[in-house]
Amino acid sequence: MSKEWEWYAVKVLYECNISGNPSPETIDEKYSNTHKTFEESIILIKAPFFEQAYVNAEMEAKKAEMDYLNPYDEMVEWKFVESIDCFNLFDEKLQSGTELYSRYLRVPKNISNEKIISHYYPETVVEEEVDYNFILRNKDINLRPNSN
Repeated sequence: MSKEWEWYAVKVLYECNISGNPSPETIDEKYSNTHKTFEESIILIKAPFFEQAYVNAEMEAKKAEMDYLNPYDEMVEWKFVESIDCFNLFDEKLQSGTELYSRYLRVPKNISNEKIISHYYPETVVEEEVDYNFILRNKDINLRPNSN
């Protein structure tokens, strides 16, 4: 007797590799080549059991790999690295407010919320203050530099 398929939220990790030399005319004050970027993505997967959710997530994540030229004329390649975690969605029906993923952070009681945020979500920190309005996928991120 086969089990009914269930929904899972699977956290996958992508790595961004940038290659080539930037066009000198595009380099501006925003240009930097000192950091490496990774993306955590949580994808919705339907599978008959937990282990199969990981397999299905890996197939979906590999389909989502992409490459393109960035505003500096460098080649950007987003590659799947690994499935990090899997969360069974216990709600019978997916709807607004359905929890797709959660994790617990166990920390000492005397640690402030700001310290927790800066430690676990360092991309939100600007000059040692937490930027609560941080949006990674800024609509202006792919505007070509020095073009008006």
